[in-house]
Amino acid sequence: MADDKYLPGSPSRRRVKEVRSHLWRYGIRPKGDAWRLAWTWASAIASSYYHFRWPLPSEIASQYMVLLLCEMKEGRSLRLPFRADQVQPEPVQNMFPNESLLEIPRLKSEAK
Repeated sequence: MADDKYLPGSPSRRRVKEVRSHLWRYGIRPKGDAWRLAWTWASAIASSYYHFRWPLPSEIASQYMVLLLCEMKEGRSLRLPFRADQVQPEPVQNMFPNESLLEIPRLKSEAK
């Protein structure tokens, strides 16, 4: 993509392609503010090391997905049906771990 060369941290084309392909496996086509913000976040992580080192493509893709969920929550579109917690087939129950799925969004409320 033409916009990829202007991503924060100036990632290589190969790195961007790897992250995109990881997301495409799940049917996600990255774009918009969350895409740029994910690269800003990844660049900040890479800069925090003594030698600049990008996170793994799967980690950057995960950051993007977390940011998408935060956008959905902010826009009040991250909702499940009323009985979704009560009516779950066994395969669905097995998908959820015992601990909380997302710790990142809580950081914002704890910082206040």
